[in-house]
Amino acid sequence: MSADSDASTLAGPRGAAPVTSLTSSMESVLVDVLLATYNGSRYLAQQLDSILAQTHTSWRILVSDDGSSDETLAILRRYEARLGERLVLVPNPDAGRGVVRNFENLMQASLNDGLARWAVFADQDDVWLPEKMASQLREMARIEGGDAHAVPCLVHSDLTVVDEFLAVLSPSFARYQRMDPAGCSQLSLLSVNQVTGCTMMVNRALLAQALPLPAETIMHDWWCALISGSGRRSFIDQPLILYRQHGANQLGAKDRGLKTRLLRMLTDGRGVVQRVRMLGRATRLQAEALRQRLHLQGGDEGYVSEYLSWRSRPLWARLARYRHYYFGPELDRLSRCLLWF
Repeated sequence: MSADSDASTLAGPRGAAPVTSLTSSMESVLVDVLLATYNGSRYLAQQLDSILAQTHTSWRILVSDDGSSDETLAILRRYEARLGERLVLVPNPDAGRGVVRNFENLMQASLNDGLARWAVFADQDDVWLPEKMASQLREMARIEGGDAHAVPCLVHSDLTVVDEFLAVLSPSFARYQRMDPAGCSQLSLLSVNQVTGCTMMVNRALLAQALPLPAETIMHDWWCALISGSGRRSFIDQPLILYRQHGANQLGAKDRGLKTRLLRMLTDGRGVVQRVRMLGRATRLQAEALRQRLHLQGGDEGYVSEYLSWRSRPLWARLARYRHYYFGPELDRLSRCLLWF
């Protein structure tokens, strides 16, 4: 699949051209903002306004809607009239298939179009801080190191967790969730995703290797994180987004404290066990899909094979090394070892 095929799929900004060198002025670098929407009228305008307020001003918003029945499309049309070719409504032939396929539609559109060298992912209900894109561009330029066309690269950041009115609940999503995004490895990402999709910036090399998303993809951001394992990934330990929690989030930030988790076990133990087992099956299938993708692309699949081989061993054998393969709080690690097969 050519990364430059079907470049007429989208109408880009008048006069825009592909960026061909990191020596180009960073102010002129075009970035595609991939915005997936679905019944998001309540917060959408505030998110769009925060994109308009970015200090990096060379961007284009690609929007794919998943079949909204509220005022989402009307809001988008208003901004389209205001922004012209800087906001592109991408046709979604498979509307109603959910967030993963909605983002896949955007990823494919950006890749096929070929105008932007980098893409950032946007949820409809967050608020971006003004330096978000500029900060990520600087880090992306650093880790690419001139290998942008060959090496899949991903930059992500921390977030500030806020309520629906933007009051701060936690200054750090990573610490709130007891995560270590800077320290996670390609091996630990096979079991636990520590890349928050709405903070991601990826290059075209990553889009090309990630697409099409396999049926086994759990979430689009997790799959992109796994693909970055064969390239470069960098975490900016600074919140660049206000991550809004409002009760209707696709995933959101949940309290992972021991007291809360024990309470969940006491009140919904059967449901908790069932969800853990389902995630175990899903992570195994996703890892198998990654191994197949890496094999087809000539990448290093050894660490994935090692992981899957260890997952297939009897419990007594897995107990000896589960901390090596499973990242996170001890309760999480042990439950995966006991319940994942």
